Amino acid sequence: MQTHYYDFQAQHKIGKQGEQFIDRWLKKNYKVTDVSDIPSYQKAGIDRIIGRKDGTTVTVEYKFDVAAKRTGNIFFETVAVDIQSTPGWGWTSQADYWIFLIPEQEIIIVQPGKLRALVWQQQKVLKEKTVPNKNYNTLGVPVSVSDVKKIAYQIYRL
Repeated sequence: MQTHYYDFQAQHKIGKQGEQFIDRWLKKNYKVTDVSDIPSYQKAGIDRIIGRKDGTTVTVEYKFDVAAKRTGNIFFETVAVDIQSTPGWGWTSQADYWIFLIPEQEIIIVQPGKLRALVWQQQKVLKEKTVPNKNYNTLGVPVSVSDVKKIAYQIYRL
């Protein structure tokens, strides 16, 4: 049986399409500043700075989960690069909010601390998954979309 590797370039292209969709959706009500190519923001796991009408800002990280509609789960990355023990975005992102786009279904906005707490609460029942890359693996746990929706800040049906 052949191993199917995660194709970073293909997934990056799909992710950019998801980012454009979320940007268009947010720009109806907010000022959106793309900081995803700035190294300090990349390291902090921040894709956008969102300006509110009252002048305040929040930071967000976008997650475009194309498998979530099919699987019913959101992938929470625990280890980005196994051979270097690099922690995943689930533990390292410093964004104020995560915005999950599940295509043709919904947008779920979550405060990272609440999703991290949910993962800790469910750690005994969550089954770690390995995503093979060319020379390393990424690890994470699938978290039920229905459970994520229970702790969501906001949910928008598409």
